[in-house]
Amino acid sequence: MSLRLISRGTAVAACAALATGTFLSPALAAAPAASLAASPAFLLPASPAIPSADDIAAAKKSESAAAATGAKLETLLAEASAKLQESTRESVGANDAYSNALVALRDRQAAATVARAEAKAAARSYQAAKTSMGQLAGDLYKTGGLNSSVQTMLTGSDITDTLYQASTLVALSNNRNNTFTSAEQAASSAAALQKAADAATKAADDAARTADAAKARAQAAIDAQNAAVQQTSAERATVLGRLAALHNTTVALETKRVTGLEQKAAEDALAAQIAASATAPAPVAPANQTGTVTSQSNQVTPVTPAPQPAPAPNPAPAPAPAPAPAPQPAPAPAPAPAPAPSGAIPGYIYAMVNFAMAQKGKPYVWGADGPDAYDCSGLVQAAFAAAGVSVPRTGTPQFWSAPVHVPLSQMRYGDLLVFDETSPGSGNFGHIAIYIGNGQVVEALSPGYPLGVYSLASMAAAGMSLYGTAARY
Repeated sequence: MSLRLISRGTAVAACAALATGTFLSPALAAAPAASLAASPAFLLPASPAIPSADDIAAAKKSESAAAATGAKLETLLAEASAKLQESTRESVGANDAYSNALVALRDRQAAATVARAEAKAAARSYQAAKTSMGQLAGDLYKTGGLNSSVQTMLTGSDITDTLYQASTLVALSNNRNNTFTSAEQAASSAAALQKAADAATKAADDAARTADAAKARAQAAIDAQNAAVQQTSAERATVLGRLAALHNTTVALETKRVTGLEQKAAEDALAAQIAASATAPAPVAPANQTGTVTSQSNQVTPVTPAPQPAPAPNPAPAPAPAPAPAPQPAPAPAPAPAPAPSGAIPGYIYAMVNFAMAQKGKPYVWGADGPDAYDCSGLVQAAFAAAGVSVPRTGTPQFWSAPVHVPLSQMRYGDLLVFDETSPGSGNFGHIAIYIGNGQVVEALSPGYPLGVYSLASMAAAGMSLYGTAARY
């Protein structure tokens, strides 16, 4: 589906439509159309930059004035769209940062749990060694270094036992040395493991504070996006009304016209990006990523896969693009199966996509990896796991760990696409999705919107930036 303005199964009033193809915030998307129309955002005074009704009436008296006023209104629409796109990028980026912080927190907590258990086991071993040392020290104190059994053996007169007695003394001496050595090693091990446990606990505490801070930023970004949606929706409704008056038409028809033009522009820009990728240089993985980047020949013929069965979509809202900034590196996964020869899509890719499609309608939840909810990279990992392939947990390592990378001009069913590189050339991304053909991806998008199928053109119109390379497992 495209990122059009849909309110939980009810079309939103045309005056509130974001003709850019961008989306309502979750708070607004969940509200019925009637309540949106009565929202304070729709009662806000028009921006002073927006021509008034009297300005429109005056402009209609002159063809040149009408053209100039129309151009100004179109510019205002573009500016409103740009503001909303920026708030969207910030919101989805903060969402992903928080999801990654939660993943890191779980890893740190698990490591701390293991380290504390090892430290406790070492402490028990040390106590046992101390007990043995205490017993040995007591014997040495009472007997001057020889216990009673040793003294009896040495005072015996049986000459034939001399060799036996000598070997016994050696054994006793070794045992005493072993007791000292074991106690010393147990003390050292217990101290080292306790230090490691303290460090792991501190790391977990630090990760918890980082996650709390990331959550606060994510919530603040969502709140800011909600406010931006309300403000730009109000301004856009006013501008569309002025355009309708200027062109002697209706708001609904003007909205449809503008929406069509903007969607067409997004589609053309996406097509141009895909075409340009064919001659773009191969991507370079960041130094902190372990995946090997292998570019496939530009002579590969793209494959159009057969449609895959998927559950019927629930009457649900329109999605909201949700990228994911700079995921943290994950542990190296088990090797993925080698990609099939060019043109053949292996069976595990169909299994992976089918799993992802079967999750449609489930919610996006920060840091979730199933089975009831997912974030973007959590869905990708779970889908591959269902197909028997191990991939990292977060999006950036998922992308770079793929054995093959191809330009967008060669992307095919089951490839991974990433969005919103955090800075040019950084190789860190804000969102990941699974391509299913026909310019669409299946993905976990953003809090408040269900997992589903979205159009790349609508995601671009909403401000999400598609990376020029696809990853293939």
